[in-house]
Amino acid sequence: MRKSNLDVAFEIVSKRDSAISFNELWDEIKKIQGIEDDAEGNHIAKFYTALSLDGRFITIGDNKWDLRTRYTFDKVHIDMNDVYVDEDTDEVIEVSDDASEKELFDDKDEDDDEDVDDEEDDEDEDEE
Repeated sequence: MRKSNLDVAFEIVSKRDSAISFNELWDEIKKIQGIEDDAEGNHIAKFYTALSLDGRFITIGDNKWDLRTRYTFDKVHIDMNDVYVDEDTDEVIEVSDDASEKELFDDKDEDDDEDVDDEEDDEDEDEE
């Protein structure tokens, strides 16, 4: 029975003492699994997604992958506050608890809203 690409990747990375680049890992998987170059596009995308989601693996930067078990929590933990920082502004925007969805997510200028209203009026006139 043929192994999954993830299981093959696990075996490859387990035999190494250090991280491996994604491209090198993929080349080894292609060779072992017999994946032809013309079918590679579909397989590589699925494999990268699966690798990213598989809890056994971790990316350590520069598209290098290793086993999660080789790293302590503080080395692999990502502070989500660092991920969700708005780099465009340092301004803190306060939102009331009863703010509508339109108020929260509408980032159009007020002038843009007027243009939309004008277009709707024109459409109504055309229908009559």
